[in-house]
Amino acid sequence: MLRLPQSNNYIIVFALLTILISSCNASNHLRGHIEEHENKHLYSSHKKGNPITAVIFGFLCIAGAFAMLWYNERRQAITEYRLEQAKKQCTSVNSAEINPNTNHQLIHTNGESRTNDLVVDAAFGLSLKDCIKLVRTVEMYQWIRRSREENKRTVYYYVQEWSTIFHEDCGDGHFNDKTKWIVEQETQINLKVRIGAYLMSKSLAEQTNPNESIPMASNNAQSVANFYGYQKGFQNYEANGQYIYFKQNNGTISMNDLRVSFNAAKTGPTTVVSQQQNDTFTPFIIHDKFESTLARDENLEEMQCSCTTCCCLCCKLCKALEKPLTEIDWIYETILTQNQVFKKKAEENACITMAQRIGGYVLMGIGFCLIFSPISWLISWFPLVGNFLATITGFIFFLVSFIISIPFSLLTIAFAWLFYHPKYGIALIALSGVIGAGIYFYIKSQS
Repeated sequence: MLRLPQSNNYIIVFALLTILISSCNASNHLRGHIEEHENKHLYSSHKKGNPITAVIFGFLCIAGAFAMLWYNERRQAITEYRLEQAKKQCTSVNSAEINPNTNHQLIHTNGESRTNDLVVDAAFGLSLKDCIKLVRTVEMYQWIRRSREENKRTVYYYVQEWSTIFHEDCGDGHFNDKTKWIVEQETQINLKVRIGAYLMSKSLAEQTNPNESIPMASNNAQSVANFYGYQKGFQNYEANGQYIYFKQNNGTISMNDLRVSFNAAKTGPTTVVSQQQNDTFTPFIIHDKFESTLARDENLEEMQCSCTTCCCLCCKLCKALEKPLTEIDWIYETILTQNQVFKKKAEENACITMAQRIGGYVLMGIGFCLIFSPISWLISWFPLVGNFLATITGFIFFLVSFIISIPFSLLTIAFAWLFYHPKYGIALIALSGVIGAGIYFYIKSQS
């Protein structure tokens, strides 16, 4: 399970660069702290920081890393098993005709999607053919509060930008008028799209990618003017490229003006893996041996984590984010074979798993760094050479933290696999034991 497809190597490279950049930033921050300390009074305790707070956050980071790694491996083990079983159950059918023998079964089919119905937005004068989904996006030109760090303090400033979200957290004389937001975001789904003889379900149509931008013309602007009139002070409606602009003043953009754009998902080559429901599709709900295991885990964890401590909240958050595969209702806007679909899903799952493993490992390394930080803090109080020694020990503890995080991360992964996939778990426990023993004997030989 630790082997990844070649396409996922960029994640490892990115993670290593992230660790390197983080270490550089940490070193720069520590050097700046030392320089500032040397230029200030030595008795200024607030410049030294609070080591107790660092230790607390360190333990929280380690607890979060354990939870993240455990639930990530649980999701990976269960999802991999379910993908293998689903591939065995899945039957490829010809989309040109309904196969009654595969009704209520998981099927794979592909072909050209088509529709005779139009998707209409009368207010904007749109009437689109060969359309599966039409998305209307609305933006307002408004004040937006930003922040930046200057001299170790947060400075807020305001910019004028287009945004699809109304920003109310403005002040200092900067105000946005929500009453001028007279157009709503909207998504229309065409429920009359067919893939051969099969009717595309709403859940599948909602997953399609609206990647085609719809250009706006003067007739669209005229339709908007007729529909909205002079509401809320808008005097001019102008079509420009992909946008319809709602302007309060002719020839210029004013605060709280609107602009609206449209994107569509069009018919074309399509592949579906879902459960056949007569002549359409419905999500295939997975029922297997892990269903009772997950239910038992949920009940046990609710009994043990009923409190609201930070560690329990970390576990609950990780558990919520790391849900294994529970249903199959997939659509791809290209022609894929059954093997290609399941291979693609397996690669996506492996990619997510490796990214989470690296994230858990880095989080654990940061946690150990924070736990060791009080030692450097104490050393920094030594006269004359304290700051220099604190820098050296800080760097050493940084390396040690990420080294000892390797066997701890592997052990967490191994025990998760031992619980959900025993044969892999035993191998990983042996591997983590060998690595841990190697680190121990190397340190012992150096000392």
